[in-house]
Amino acid sequence: MVYLVPLPGLFIVCALAVEDARSRRVPRLGVLAGVIIQLIALLVFCAVGDQGLWPIILALAVGLSATLVQTALAVAKPGSLGLGDVTATAVAGLSLGLLGWRTALVWWVLMGAIGLLALAIHTRRQAGRIPRGGHGTDPGIPFVTVIAAAALLADAAAWYWSL
Repeated sequence: MVYLVPLPGLFIVCALAVEDARSRRVPRLGVLAGVIIQLIALLVFCAVGDQGLWPIILALAVGLSATLVQTALAVAKPGSLGLGDVTATAVAGLSLGLLGWRTALVWWVLMGAIGLLALAIHTRRQAGRIPRGGHGTDPGIPFVTVIAAAALLADAAAWYWSL
């Protein structure tokens, strides 16, 4: 039932996704709460189990790696990803990290696939529209929703593999 341990952090990522879709902002306090809540869940899991601190080390390694990759992507093309997307990735990576590198890889592949699908749908919807007022800039897609959806699917895949 190790696949249940990431759920507190994933719940926070889903709440961040809703806020990102609604206001196009990712609250830093929400991210901090997600990290703290997930670390508490990992500490409880380690205290109850007999694995020692290895699950926390693995979760921190995956979370840090995911955050660094997302930061590199944000720096490579400024304006494509914001700091909120990067910090939400940290919470999701920390949450899924306990499940191992295979789950993290599945999560990244799913993020890419869902992101491309969301981008295609968004581009298709924007094709014939004329901007009304404002600067005519397109805000793009709220990427935290993609991060959350991919993370939930990766957790479900980890559950399926454990059957």
